[in-house]
Amino acid sequence: MGTKEAVKRNQSSMQVLKTLQLLLEDNYTMSELIHKLNANEKEPVFNNSVVSKYINTCRFCGLDIPKIHNKYFVASLPFGIDLSARELDLIEELQNAVKNTMSSKADGAFNDFLEKLSKYSNKKIIRVEQKTKQQAFELFDKAVAEKRRINLLFRAKAVFECIPLRIVEKKGKTCFNVIHDGKEKTISAERISGLEIMDRRFKQPDSNSTQEVVFKLTGGLAQRYSLKENEELYKKELPESITVINRGENKEDLFARLLRYDSSCEILQPAHYREEMKSLIEEMLRNYEA
Repeated sequence: MGTKEAVKRNQSSMQVLKTLQLLLEDNYTMSELIHKLNANEKEPVFNNSVVSKYINTCRFCGLDIPKIHNKYFVASLPFGIDLSARELDLIEELQNAVKNTMSSKADGAFNDFLEKLSKYSNKKIIRVEQKTKQQAFELFDKAVAEKRRINLLFRAKAVFECIPLRIVEKKGKTCFNVIHDGKEKTISAERISGLEIMDRRFKQPDSNSTQEVVFKLTGGLAQRYSLKENEELYKKELPESITVINRGENKEDLFARLLRYDSSCEILQPAHYREEMKSLIEEMLRNYEA
């Protein structure tokens, strides 16, 4: 009796490992998992209930396996390879060398290898929903700090590979500010179902060409202000105030112009522009006191 139970437990353990092995190969729907797992069995032994149980077993063991776009992702492994920033740079240099010096077939094979490697690395995928939004924003900020590209998985099933810039507020909604296909985009978090940090790095974009500055104008200035070519109205609360988004204006020119508006103008975002403006005003006041 004891031997039979041990054999049964061992068989179940093997099925769990088979399920995990498949999940580490790619991202699959439940029906795809069942089909691929049963393809290697003499008779079908995997079904929805069984595979769900095995996935939950993996989760219980510390694997993060979210379901996004109806597919299961291995988001992180407790035993994953912790790739340092320098190691990621070396991988990218090697990838560029293969692309520039070897055949397209070799380049494709090397990229396939890197995809397999990334399954075991310290990349992270998270399902973006109400209870995990803050975690997703922290993950986005981590990607910005580490200069890693991201994938945004839309609820409409599209996937955008992006360069992350910052988290912004737009019309009362929290948004991801990114560069996609060479263009800056502001995408509401409500449109996103998943976020993935990639191993691929990016070069810091030119801040002057992509910077988005949000400032608030009050009183009479708000009522008579004319939007510049690179600006749009973000919020209109006349006669009290308007909020304006300015894109791409040279920082020194913008600061010089906003300073002329005196107390009728307040920079809201980004935070470092706000702090720079405060420091500039404080320095000017100290000069006058002297």
